[in-house]
Amino acid sequence: MKLLTIISFTLVASVALSLPSARTLQDDFEDFVTALPLEDIVAVAMRYFLTDKEVQATVQYITGPEFAAIWDQLFALKEVLDILNYLEEAGVRAYDALDELADLIGVKPVKPSVRIRQHVSTRGLNDLIEEVVALLPQQKLRELFEQKMATSAEFKAFFEKLQSTEFQNLMDFANNSSELQSLLDELREHGVDVDRFFELVKGFFGWGY
Repeated sequence: MKLLTIISFTLVASVALSLPSARTLQDDFEDFVTALPLEDIVAVAMRYFLTDKEVQATVQYITGPEFAAIWDQLFALKEVLDILNYLEEAGVRAYDALDELADLIGVKPVKPSVRIRQHVSTRGLNDLIEEVVALLPQQKLRELFEQKMATSAEFKAFFEKLQSTEFQNLMDFANNSSELQSLLDELREHGVDVDRFFELVKGFFGWGY
């Protein structure tokens, strides 16, 4: 679920930055991206990518076969494909954005020189996430979300589509993927509260067992 949320955020941001504006769901996504301090976020991310060895090792892991297996399993899920197809039908070029992300991290699996299970701590990654989260205008984003739910039929329909996704099927994927479990266990060992993160996501989308 953590991976799904990260990819969803990347997908929305990538599409919103790359496509022409029209008064559609795409336009709603662009409003959220406009509310973000993108220059500051990019500056923080680049600083970590260029100077933090732990973040660099994490990037190496993402280009390797273990993450590639997780990626393949995730996008084989019917629930994920349903959401992507919904976005495409709403005029959001979701698959193009994901292809750009896949090109960025390497379409074909590459044997990593550093394996996250053996060598990488998540302190640098935690620091990066904390700095980026601190930059987010959370109150402004909450108000924009409530405004969109009240005024945009397209955005409300998209959120209701996410809410209708069967959470148990996504949890089955998380529980049955040995590669994803390996990654989550490693994050837990380094103090990342992934279980709390799952609970927050469940509560936000109204997902239950």
